[in-house]
Amino acid sequence: MSKNVIDLDDQMLADFRDEANDIVNSIGVHLQNARSKADPAILTAIQREIFNLRYKGKSVNAPLVNLTSHRLADYATTCRELTEEAIADIQAFIDKIEGLLDGDVTGGGADSAEFVRELPSKRAPDIDPAWLKKTNVEALLVIPQRSMSAIVERELAACGYRCSVTQSSFEAIELAVRTRPDFIIVAKTIDELGGVDVASALQAMPKTRNIPTAVLTSDAPNHPSLRDLPCRTAIIRKGPAFGEDLAEALARFNIT
Repeated sequence: MSKNVIDLDDQMLADFRDEANDIVNSIGVHLQNARSKADPAILTAIQREIFNLRYKGKSVNAPLVNLTSHRLADYATTCRELTEEAIADIQAFIDKIEGLLDGDVTGGGADSAEFVRELPSKRAPDIDPAWLKKTNVEALLVIPQRSMSAIVERELAACGYRCSVTQSSFEAIELAVRTRPDFIIVAKTIDELGGVDVASALQAMPKTRNIPTAVLTSDAPNHPSLRDLPCRTAIIRKGPAFGEDLAEALARFNIT
């Protein structure tokens, strides 16, 4: 690699560090304002800044910052109100990002799977947050329909499991490698790659082949579109059979 390319990479990282610090500082101001007054516009402003940070991070080698901003964006998307607990959680995310920006932004040598499990969990409505602390089971949901992912998330949250959500098949593969979740649920239809493709790819790679994977589908288990699924993949049907299939998959994977 030429020196010019290296210099350009260093400059891009430096620019990102400056821009990210500005965004983090702005979120900090919004959080301070939220502590003194209730205003829905503050949450909207925070969400906008978070997604701006995610966008800027995609162009540089800052994996831990990007993982944290992904979790933060996931958290903020489902946040409906800036309660004291939500403010504290978002502040915890921001503190983590600030620490990364002040150190090695590339996260060299850090265990990303262990790192993300230390981040705050999303708070499911009508579920005692203390339940989420009973287990450290991490689920990755690859479901493009937000309404469907919310249903699955709530069922898993009721079991005390942590969830991370992505709507992208390609991002799902990266997240699976970097965060090593305890199990993965992929929708049969995602984007350029479907659930069968993602499950096949994950179970073919040494780094992810031992992660239990299930496909969420409206089709019967013997449907031709599912014939290429690896034999270890569980099938969870939408509709009346959903709860039973989910429970059976968790028992099969020995997820407790």
